[in-house]
Parts: sequence; structure tokens; C-alpha cells
Amino acid sequence: MESRVHMPLWRKIVSIACIVVGVIVAPFSVGALWASGHLTNTDGFVKTLGPLAQNQKLQELVSGQVAQSISGQLRIEERLDAVAGSGWLSRLIPAEELASKANETIENAALRVVQSENFATNWQSALRASHQRTDQIFTGQSSASLDQAGNLTFELDAVFAGISKTLTGLGIPDLPVSGHFDWQLKLIQNDALPMAKQAYLVVGNIGPWAIYLNAALLVAGILLAPRYLSKSLLWLAVVTALGFIAIKTVIPDFIQERLLANMDRELARAIFDQITGGLATSFIITAVAAGILGMASVPLLRTRMRELTNH
Repeated sequence: MESRVHMPLWRKIVSIACIVVGVIVAPFSVGALWASGHLTNTDGFVKTLGPLAQNQKLQELVSGQVAQSISGQLRIEERLDAVAGSGWLSRLIPAEELASKANETIENAALRVVQSENFATNWQSALRASHQRTDQIFTGQSSASLDQAGNLTFELDAVFAGISKTLTGLGIPDLPVSGHFDWQLKLIQNDALPMAKQAYLVVGNIGPWAIYLNAALLVAGILLAPRYLSKSLLWLAVVTALGFIAIKTVIPDFIQERLLANMDRELARAIFDQITGGLATSFIITAVAAGILGMASVPLLRTRMRELTNH
């Protein structure tokens, strides 16, 4: 006569607890491991965001803001007013036409800069410098204020000098032939920096180890109750698949509203997708692998359980 294999109650409870916790935190541990290599690591950060230099929306944002900054620093309108004034000279010098031509020149020059190969190099250099500075601020190694974190700084001295020379040729007087010109792009809005700092520190401290702790929980739960192997793997597949769905649906809106609200929505989504592309792939790989292993283990476990109950 067959006899059932009984499991001590404590063992069953501990096993279920380990498996449930391990499955629930799996997306977070996978995300923490990925973030530790791509967001808190400078080289990984540059490699992750580097391709954005080719994004058209980013190029339009940068060129537009650079043109506006240069126009403001050169004080084009003030110089034209000083030349034309309000008397008879204003009728001889078409100030509006000249101003339009000057702005067009600045915009075209700025657009050429962001579409050049040099911009990709400058973009990566700015990313690296920004990440290093932000890391020092977040970890307390710098006395700079928190609102200085997340800024990308571009040195555009040569661009400034070239535009100034071109505008001088158009007849706008007293423009500086050279000058130091830095332009900043803020990736994270100021009110989101405290939250970003906390997340950064958490990832930096536990990110590389979270996946091992997670795996230890799952392994412990399965060793205590091998009969739960298939269910554990299948639930792991389901939860990580839900993590992938969240990255593609819910989380982008949250990130855009809390971190990237100062940017065009389409550009913010492009930045988010660029950052999380590797993470989404990790979720899919984990879900597929866990699902395949879970399904494959079902007949093996059934055979094993029959063998145990027959003895």
C-alpha cells in the first residue's frame, strides 16, 4: 500500500516563506544588479546613454537651447538697437531682418554642432564628467549642493567664436572674437534629486549582492521542499514578465513625471527606453529561462514524487 510522504510543518512554512519572498523581490534584485553596472558605474552609464547623441529630439533640444544661450550672451538685440536706434538710421538698416538673419545663423551653427561627429564625443565626455561629479555629490565626497547633480556641461568655446565671427561679417558690431562658453543640460529636475540620491545609494550598496541573496532565498526554499521547484520557477517567470510589462507601461509615466518633466515627453521616453533597454532584456531572459525550466521540471518532479510514495 502506498504511503504519503509527510513534511514537517515548520519546514513547509519556512520553504514557502523563502520562495514567496524570493519570487517577489526577484525583479528588484535583477534591476539592482543591472543598475549597479549601468547607472552607478561611470563607464556603464556612459555606454548606456552614449547612443542618445544620435537622437533627433535630443539634438533639437540641445541646438535650440544652445542657440538661445549664445544669442543671450552676445546680446544681439541690444547691439542692433544700439546701431539702428529709433531715428533715420533705423530706416536704412533693416534691424528686424538683420536680427532674423543673426538668429538663423546661430541656430544653423548650433544644429551643425549637434549633428557632427564631434558632438558624440563631447556628449560622452559630458556624460562621464557629469556622472563623476554626481557620484561625488551623492556619496558626500563633494561639498557642492545637491542641485548641481545630474548636469551635463558642454564646452562650446570654438562654436561661440565661430558664430561671433560670422555675425560680425553680417554687420553686427563689437562682438567678442573669442570667449569661454559653457552650456548645461539638466537630466534630472531638482525636486527629484533627493529621491534619485536615495535610489543611487541603495543600488550602490546592495545592487551587486542583491541577486545572490535573492538566489539564496529561492534555493533554500526549494531545498527545504523540492516539491515546490516547478511552482517556484513558474511564478518567477510570471513575476519577472510582469516586471517587463511594468517597464514598458507604468514606470515610464512615473519617471517622466518625477525625473524628466523638464524635457519634451517624446525625448524623455527615448531617454528612459535607452536607459532601461538592457534591463527589459534581462527580465525577458529571466522569465523565459525560468518558464522553460519550470515546465521541464514538472514531469521529473511527478516521477520523483511517485517513487517516494511507493517506498
